[in-house]
Amino acid sequence: MPEIDIEKQVEKYWENFRRQLNNEDAEKLDKILEEIEEQFVDPTADNPVKAVDFAKWLNPEPILDVLRPSYSYFKYIKKRLIPRMRFFAYFTISKKKNLWQVYHSLSEEEFVKLGFDSKPNYELLREFVYERIGIEQFPIILRWIVKELNFLLRAKRIELGKRTFQDATDTHSLKHDKESKYSGYYKHSGYKLDKTIDAETGVPLHYQTMEITEDEGKNLIPSQKNVKMCEMREEMRVVDDSYAAFKNIAYSELHGISLYYKIAKNWVYREEGKPGMIKKLYQKYHRCNDFVPGADLDFMLHFLYKKDEYEAVGSYFRNLRMAEYEEHPEGYMDFCHERGGKMEGDIGRMKLTTILDDHPGRRGWKQFLLKAGMTMLSLVFAALIRVQNGIVENLSNVTYIT
Repeated sequence: MPEIDIEKQVEKYWENFRRQLNNEDAEKLDKILEEIEEQFVDPTADNPVKAVDFAKWLNPEPILDVLRPSYSYFKYIKKRLIPRMRFFAYFTISKKKNLWQVYHSLSEEEFVKLGFDSKPNYELLREFVYERIGIEQFPIILRWIVKELNFLLRAKRIELGKRTFQDATDTHSLKHDKESKYSGYYKHSGYKLDKTIDAETGVPLHYQTMEITEDEGKNLIPSQKNVKMCEMREEMRVVDDSYAAFKNIAYSELHGISLYYKIAKNWVYREEGKPGMIKKLYQKYHRCNDFVPGADLDFMLHFLYKKDEYEAVGSYFRNLRMAEYEEHPEGYMDFCHERGGKMEGDIGRMKLTTILDDHPGRRGWKQFLLKAGMTMLSLVFAALIRVQNGIVENLSNVTYIT
């Protein structure tokens, strides 16, 4: 039979089949065929992708349970939250600065792409973003996304969180912002964002918002605890010397995390950190119920940390790092230079391609929380969408999402 006859027979078959369908079934068939024919496109410089066409590929079901506390009737509404979470993902990666602008940027057809039956009313989405989720809950949403990312990447033999980098960056505030503070170090008023990333992929693992004058060193232990909560096995973290407080050093090393930091020129070996002094300090607690005679050095270090002897324990581990630096200075500094280069590039790219720039639209701490949270969520949502659709490179890159 000629090829043209075969094509006519197929066309007649589909015509007869469609005549037997009602309007609702015909629409469902068209949608199924559209999804089968359409394939995920990873945005590139040569082929940028609209944010809505990127966000529609999100499968939010694995992370929806994070919303369970927000709905007493969660199990009855769970399916209806799927398009709302896709809309939220679109909000974060669209680079638009407020929900009203985001809502009106989408046509009814584009809302349907996200899974809605039709264009929802604005109040429904406002309530979902600001009340059911809430700005204060953005870090928790990020943690759920990172946990799911870690689960999916492990199946591809990629392990997140094994090596991490941490650093903080400043942001400007508007003039007369009464909630911001002036920093003599940065020479302007504003706020600060502390972030931890996976060293290999650049995926954000944790973030903390701060006043611009606050010490970022206090964020190290909470960040390491968060990485552990995401079921990652952190083995090494590289930071600058502002994070290298004795308590941070002691906590990291005692929890199996090798902490690397730039050795300051004025640092000297600490006497209280020498093994003999550690043993001497340990003996002072001989009357305690948990004191163990003849304990080894590892036990003594853990014991003294629990007794808040952070300076002695931290000194012991800092002395070891200083010895390592003296023995292999180039190898040691390679870690520090790698972190410096990657974090500088990561932060620079983030300020160019997200809403976290030096042109704040509104005053106040809450506005900074919104911008910081939306920025960090845009990066992990982008990574999750890519991994769910088979992409494992440039995971957090939002440059070519328009």
